[in-house]
Amino acid sequence: MKFVVLRRWSVLALAVLAAAAMFSTRAAWAQRLGREIIPQSEALRHGLTRAWVTQVELDRSRGRIAHVSLEDGLLMVQTDQATIQVMDAETRRTLWIAHIGRPNYPVTPPAANDRFVVTSNGAHLYLFDRATGRLVWEKRLDGVPSAGVAISHNRAYVPLTSGVVMSYLLPDLKEDELVDPLEKLLKDQPLVYQGKGMAESAPIVTSTNVVWATSGGNVYSVTPEDLAARFKFSARDAISAPLSYRTPFVYAASRDGYVYAIREQRGYASWKFSSGNPVVEQPVVIGDSLFLIPETGGLFRLSVETGVEQWSVRGIYHFVAASPTRLYTVDLLGRLVILDAQSGARLGSLETSALDLKLSNDQTDRIYLGTRTGLIQCLHEVQLSEPVIHRARPPAPVAAEEPVEGEEPETDEPAVEEPEAEMEEPADAADDAADPFDEPAEEAGVEDEAEAE
Repeated sequence: MKFVVLRRWSVLALAVLAAAAMFSTRAAWAQRLGREIIPQSEALRHGLTRAWVTQVELDRSRGRIAHVSLEDGLLMVQTDQATIQVMDAETRRTLWIAHIGRPNYPVTPPAANDRFVVTSNGAHLYLFDRATGRLVWEKRLDGVPSAGVAISHNRAYVPLTSGVVMSYLLPDLKEDELVDPLEKLLKDQPLVYQGKGMAESAPIVTSTNVVWATSGGNVYSVTPEDLAARFKFSARDAISAPLSYRTPFVYAASRDGYVYAIREQRGYASWKFSSGNPVVEQPVVIGDSLFLIPETGGLFRLSVETGVEQWSVRGIYHFVAASPTRLYTVDLLGRLVILDAQSGARLGSLETSALDLKLSNDQTDRIYLGTRTGLIQCLHEVQLSEPVIHRARPPAPVAAEEPVEGEEPETDEPAVEEPEAEMEEPADAADDAADPFDEPAEEAGVEDEAEAE
């Protein structure tokens, strides 16, 4: 009888301990969510409102968000569990979810145009219908992507770890139904461009160029349709920061601390600015200003046209978003720091150190924060019910005019003639196997035209 009583007490004690543990777990979970979700009252104190919060499809105990991309109203979340989830960036509504490749394989940030979404998993490239998430095709690459894929209205551009950039023609589904199988096979053959050095960020596509930067310190520009060489710009050090673009300049920041404003059509630098320290954050163009953050911290506001410094502040390490009057940035402690856009004066800060995902958004004023375990929330200023658009989709590529031999660049500003930033004369055409600006491989048997001249 005594044994039965003791056993009952043991069961009761275990039940009490289990309940206490569950309560403690729930309390800890609630406390964690309290740190991860910005309270509406706190947001309002800074003139913000939390528009929405959501949890993406992810096993928080094992999976993590690998990349988040924003493009033309789509918020695309890529996980390390071979899942891509595409949402409406303004409403959080999930448009579709697709499972691709294998978990824990390397993945790249998704990209989108008005018809497709493209991404990679391992050595495979995947193309989805933007509206439905239907897999259009899967292609095996000749290597592993070194950075994200770029996409134009009719082509995808994939940089590989070998330094090669491959270009695939996107399908026209209505047209392809009538194409002869042999003709379709020929159309599906990728174009190849071999540069010097590996691209560490996705190429950018303009109306006349595809441009990317490499660890060798080169910025390459080719034509969108056939990858014919246009120019190569050489910096003194590696370029690991993503490029930025606002016509007529491509902005490249290098590890020697300089940011260069490169003329898109001619390939020479109209101006350059030294931050004094390596730059790995993408330069951000908002209106007539360029914002630059060096690796050691600080924020510079420059004129996009002249590179003249307008102001600088210390202690900033990441750009998040901008409204017409404010900048939203991150300091060393992970707090969201609000700055006056015109003067750089500090207006306030929010505690966001528990949020390890802070999307850099140069397209709209929306602030996207979250955690690698799948929580994402959107904030914006109370009075801005509709998104403020900073950067619209670039126009479709068009055939570029051939440069006139011997013609001087047309500009009101002097070119920057520095030994560390030289521009080679463009070659007549791109070679499918070698960089036309560098000495080709011995088996190619082709002389370097630039050196021959």
